[in-house]
Amino acid sequence: VVVDSSVATPSRLLPTGTCILVEGQLERPPTEGKHAIQLKADKVLHIGTVDVGKYPLSKKRVPLDTLRDYSHFRPRTTTVATVIRVRSALSFATHSFFKDHAFIDVQVPTITTTDCEGFGNMFQVTTTTSDQKADKEKLSTIYETEGFSLEIVKAAAKEKSKLVETLKRSESNREALAAAIHDLQKTNELASQLEAREKKNIGTSLKDDKVDSSEEFFANQTYLTVSGRLHLESYACALGNVYSFGPRFQADKTDSAKHASEMWMVEAEMAFSELKDSMNCANDMFKYLCKWVMENCSDDLKFVGKRIDNTCIDRLRQIISGSPEIISYNEALDVLLKAEDKKFETKFDSGVKLTSGLLSYLADAIYKKPVLIHSYPKEAKPFYVRVNDDKTVAAFDLVVPKVGTIISGSQNEERLNVINSRITELGLPQEKYEWYLDLCRNGTVKRSGFTLRFDLLVLFITGLTNVKDVIPFPRSYGKANN
Repeated sequence: VVVDSSVATPSRLLPTGTCILVEGQLERPPTEGKHAIQLKADKVLHIGTVDVGKYPLSKKRVPLDTLRDYSHFRPRTTTVATVIRVRSALSFATHSFFKDHAFIDVQVPTITTTDCEGFGNMFQVTTTTSDQKADKEKLSTIYETEGFSLEIVKAAAKEKSKLVETLKRSESNREALAAAIHDLQKTNELASQLEAREKKNIGTSLKDDKVDSSEEFFANQTYLTVSGRLHLESYACALGNVYSFGPRFQADKTDSAKHASEMWMVEAEMAFSELKDSMNCANDMFKYLCKWVMENCSDDLKFVGKRIDNTCIDRLRQIISGSPEIISYNEALDVLLKAEDKKFETKFDSGVKLTSGLLSYLADAIYKKPVLIHSYPKEAKPFYVRVNDDKTVAAFDLVVPKVGTIISGSQNEERLNVINSRITELGLPQEKYEWYLDLCRNGTVKRSGFTLRFDLLVLFITGLTNVKDVIPFPRSYGKANN
């Protein structure tokens, strides 16, 4: 855009982030350069100025991790704008795939009474938090009037810990160091006493299930769902092939580059199907989505290849034209045990869940392409997965280079006695799963399905390294800025 100084004051137009609306003529530049065409403005219809001193994008290159603190401004950057266009295309393609294969779209609940995975890392939905917070603040005030503030004691312990480290580094006299260590121990003891006293007065955390459910909005304990597959099964048993696409939540206190507290999942369930059916459907969908992006996002992929990851287009071509390596869990273990060039920090055997690092090693270093691992030990998978005759369970993971596990699926247990045994074995509260067990009591059918981690798919295609950079408004442990 070319604007003559007689049309508008340059100082108002030039700062990064300024929004302008102009009217003018398209023409070729007088000299050859970066642009093949330019817009010569005759009128400036709108100028949205910025405060250069406060606008976070005033600098030319702002690191992606810094941009996460300004998620409301991130789409103004070329990288994030590119990612969101790719994300939008993948969302459209997801619905297109299922429509082409006669799946029915079902919206499963975000609020649920059921721990669908059985692992307990859930956000509880409650309307009593404000009252509990007030009680805690009241208790804190009592401590302070007595001369003890938990926050102040913790802050003091932190400072005293720094002093101890300083004395250690300076090789100070032993008496001063010993006195500082003794003082730190006493302060930590006081902090522990105050913390225990606080817990005794205001109750344990929500995770301990001691919230009075009779005063809750729903009259019983409810959570943000970690998975919609159990609810989706009820519709598969009635309608056939169904799918859902929406946010899922996990209260894991981690800052992993592959995890956020709120992530979008594509989930599918198929009636009258077994493990091989869900494996085939999941792989077909993955290839379909990669092909769709190649055919419909060529300009954005060129930018990705130039500015983010120059291997992205070749990686997609490999997916489209090739097939994953299909191996059992025990075969994966054998391959890892024979990997002479790698020393693993984790010790593993046939009853242990393969870590994300081990799975990634299979795809990144050994096979250098997607790997589909099936027939896991039952300890590694949720309670609802069907138990095989050899005591493994009918589950699979599709692991891809650079990202790790992108799809997980299973054939689900249709035998009432077996799933009852699994619930008892894992110590899960059976009363919360009665509605799900009804599916096995009444008109049960073999069924299978899978979950595609949509955000990790976007991460895989765009070549970025942190999933928080492909989510429009990422939420993670300790961080929810807007």
